[in-house]
Amino acid sequence: MKSKVSYRIRKLRESKDLSQENVAAELNITTSAYSKIERGVTDPSIGRLEQIAKILEVEVTYFFLDANGPSKVEENSTLYGFATKSDIEELSNIIRQLKQEMAILRKDMAVINLHVAKRKK
Repeated sequence: MKSKVSYRIRKLRESKDLSQENVAAELNITTSAYSKIERGVTDPSIGRLEQIAKILEVEVTYFFLDANGPSKVEENSTLYGFATKSDIEELSNIIRQLKQEMAILRKDMAVINLHVAKRKK
């Protein structure tokens, strides 16, 4: 289990384009100590895992999910990269609202441009 956790920590850190030095500094530990966590030499405490999860912007449970199949956690919050399905739906709603507001603004600008054009004549 420890090697899976350390592997997931390393892969997630790399996917976020963070160096070991970056994460170690945020944890207020040496790069060497952090490297031992990623290599599975040191078993991090739950508190340390919580700190790492916060830095990497995931829930602590992410480090323990079974890669062979979806867990109960994954079923409720399907991940799309690092966003959940509900995050994607929320963003879609925001985009939809913005498109509606843009359509209204375009109509308003057309009316304003028409009035300006009439005044110039």
